[in-house]
Amino acid sequence: MGIRWGVWFEPVQPVRRLCELASLAENLGAEVCLVADEGTERDLHVAMTAILMSTEAMIVGPGITNPFSRHPVTSAAAVATLEELAPGRVWQGYGVGGSRVLGPLGIDPPRPYTALKQAVEINQTLLAGQAAGPARLGWEVSPVPLAMAGRGPRVQHLAATTADWVLLSAKAVPELPAAAERIRGARPQHPARIAWSSYMAYDPEQRRRVLPHFTYMAVDAPPDIREAAGLDDTTAAAVRSLMLEGRMEEAAELLPDSMVDVYAVAGTPEECSRIISANRDHFDLFLLPMNDLADCENHIRTVALILERASRL
Repeated sequence: MGIRWGVWFEPVQPVRRLCELASLAENLGAEVCLVADEGTERDLHVAMTAILMSTEAMIVGPGITNPFSRHPVTSAAAVATLEELAPGRVWQGYGVGGSRVLGPLGIDPPRPYTALKQAVEINQTLLAGQAAGPARLGWEVSPVPLAMAGRGPRVQHLAATTADWVLLSAKAVPELPAAAERIRGARPQHPARIAWSSYMAYDPEQRRRVLPHFTYMAVDAPPDIREAAGLDDTTAAAVRSLMLEGRMEEAAELLPDSMVDVYAVAGTPEECSRIISANRDHFDLFLLPMNDLADCENHIRTVALILERASRL
């Protein structure tokens, strides 16, 4: 059986371009397309609509939205509308949000976990066709699978016990088996499925491109994860300041190159295939993050070949 996979876009490119890339990925075997909700980038639901209309059967969802930049009632209405447009092809995606989306809005939530839990309850109640306080959707809604993401243990446990899918990103590759065991063990009778997202660094150019993306982890990850990556509080604060100013390359210069080998699938294309194959029992879907403007088509084609090879090992 082949490895199921998808793409995860940060919408830094025009929506037409995202549609072209999603269609290419679908033609190469991708089943899922997630779209980041970063507030100051292309709008999540506009991009999702266009991608749904530009692909044949691809599942499309937020990767991820949060309780603060979008109210859970309006978020539920948007996702229900998309499900009506493309039945069976839409996910809902939730997390607490990070500095990239909340910083420009001037939001620093004091209790993000509590807000997330309440938002998911409201959202899922509405998507089940029920009333949440004074709110109720005015049309019949089909079930919409819920995907949740989070790096901290409380959010990951909430996801494992609540969601249909748990999105794992910024997870050190050697930690994937233990993380999968915890997630699947949290609800043994009906375990959440696992979508593992990891950057692919299969040549020197991709290593160079990957490192700046770990600035988000340096800022938003829990302290124990930052410590394991060799990032002290002073460095993390400096990275955050540069990142919010859009100076990603300068922020990346503060990060150790060794992070690529720990937090990405790294090596030659053949070595990357072996890493994926060795971990295939620990995930149900592989998600390829797509943040860069350059050479996206070749990147998607190369990773499709790496995953195809991994399926045969």
